[in-house]
Amino acid sequence: MKKNVLIFSLVLVAIIALAFVLRFAVSAPKEDFVVSGDNYSGSTSSEITVSNGGKVVATIPALKNETTKEINVEPFDVKSGGFVISYIDKSGKKHDDIQFDVTSGKSTMNSTLYISVTEVKEDGTMNIDYSYSSVNGEEISSQTN
Repeated sequence: MKKNVLIFSLVLVAIIALAFVLRFAVSAPKEDFVVSGDNYSGSTSSEITVSNGGKVVATIPALKNETTKEINVEPFDVKSGGFVISYIDKSGKKHDDIQFDVTSGKSTMNSTLYISVTEVKEDGTMNIDYSYSSVNGEEISSQTN
């Protein structure tokens, strides 16, 4: 009887100690801002940058056809001016005409920006669709024809 109580006590102490150690060893899930890009255009895309308030917040590398890349970014408060999606074509010209406003001051925590390259032309210009959604219920999207 004493032997069973001793074994039970040792197992109980070991379980509590293990739970305490694992509490610090396993990190809590992050609530990142996710920027996801894909390319189903048939050609390799250029590198795409996403910026807010003049600061680059994410860079999607050049994507080969039928590839996807997801980037997790630490959440930040959106600055006025919204987001700008830009890239450089084969001639070296920067295209930064894709801009959309989101509520400034709001955090990007648990928000997602999905970018899809739908066409890459011979000169390197691209047709890009995007969709932004946030936990605030804000949803913005654009599609090319």
